[in-house]
Amino acid sequence: MIKKWLFVFVVFLNHIVAAQHVVLISIDGLRPEMYRDKSWPTPNLQMLMKQGVYANHIKSVFPSFTYPSHTAMLTGALPARSGICYNAASTGSAWNWFTKDIKVPTLWQAIKQNGLTSSAVEWPVSVSDDITYNIPEIWNTKTPEDRITEVRKYATRGLIEEIEEHATGKLNGDNMNEEYLSLDENAGRMAAYIFKTYKPNLLCVHFAEVDGMEHEFGREGDSVRLAVATADHAIGDILEAIERSGMKDSTTVIIVGDHGFSDIHEAIFPNTWLVKKGLHGFFFQPAGGSAFLYLKDPGNKALLDSIRTVLKNLPQATRKKFRIIEKPELIKMGADKDAVMALAAIPGIIFGGAADKESKPVSGGHHGYDPNIPEMYTGFIAAGAGINKGKAIHELCVTDIASLIAKLLGLQFNAPPFLFSCF
Repeated sequence: MIKKWLFVFVVFLNHIVAAQHVVLISIDGLRPEMYRDKSWPTPNLQMLMKQGVYANHIKSVFPSFTYPSHTAMLTGALPARSGICYNAASTGSAWNWFTKDIKVPTLWQAIKQNGLTSSAVEWPVSVSDDITYNIPEIWNTKTPEDRITEVRKYATRGLIEEIEEHATGKLNGDNMNEEYLSLDENAGRMAAYIFKTYKPNLLCVHFAEVDGMEHEFGREGDSVRLAVATADHAIGDILEAIERSGMKDSTTVIIVGDHGFSDIHEAIFPNTWLVKKGLHGFFFQPAGGSAFLYLKDPGNKALLDSIRTVLKNLPQATRKKFRIIEKPELIKMGADKDAVMALAAIPGIIFGGAADKESKPVSGGHHGYDPNIPEMYTGFIAAGAGINKGKAIHELCVTDIASLIAKLLGLQFNAPPFLFSCF
């Protein structure tokens, strides 16, 4: 751990760290080639690479999902410690929108305790009173595409109305809609206005549309490139706001992703395998490229052995589509401590929760796989105050972001200990 952070300090940080502001920008579904390959429409990302440092790749959490990954960035904690193990608490339940459900301290809390200010725009798990200027990510589950109507109930009082008057115009379920790229355009305008007007010490903004287009069209869809171009342009708006604010020399910009993507062609349903063998009273919870087993009695060794036997005796054509992750490895990976076993699919395969079918064809893209699979690698760039120029590192973890931000801002923030290391 000590050697790791000495290495990161030397590669990334100037010997005198002098950031007063950090802007953390998440591009959901960002893949390293989107900035490393010049054919991608990312001039702002590629400029930041030249001005600062970047990682060849960054690893997500397990499962490689949006909400546990974003929580790791603001806590330094893997899901087992943070308590945010999935996007939603369980299949069919409400999403993990509220920071009260995070079981470890957050950077937002540390900033507030130190008399500094923070802001979040469309950031996962950010409904909280700890954030000074907050436009959280939350929606009505009956109209999930509308990303502003429900937000108004939880945003900092008067902030959205102020932004509508001075930056975006009237926001509604059409121009803040997950189906359209204007969602990211307006999120960028919001973040730019907040930084220029209020100059928070930490600003976190989340762009969602790259993820949405990869889900629908797969890794290489034309709409994915359009979404990437939109996110890059929104980042340009934020960079311009930083310059106009007069804070450029004291601001660090960090670009990070939460997970990669795999093209998919088949969904398989492990609960069906068990029901057909007469095994009931428990379930595999699907998480894209993984599925986690929960038992009412986790100590029921006989039942667990029966489940292993069912999995072992599947036809080889099915069995080769996934590997079994037992409890010791789950602990090492920092996954949900209540799960007794997990299945990790090969790229192209996802899991479903139904118990009345064995498989079905699917298309598009997904994540949730073992973060060690290259398709799940995501991205990292940092530039500005306190950051060296022209450096690169092979690999980081999303859990490293919290400690990096704390170091840049001079905060005393004791991130939970690592349960595994990327190095």
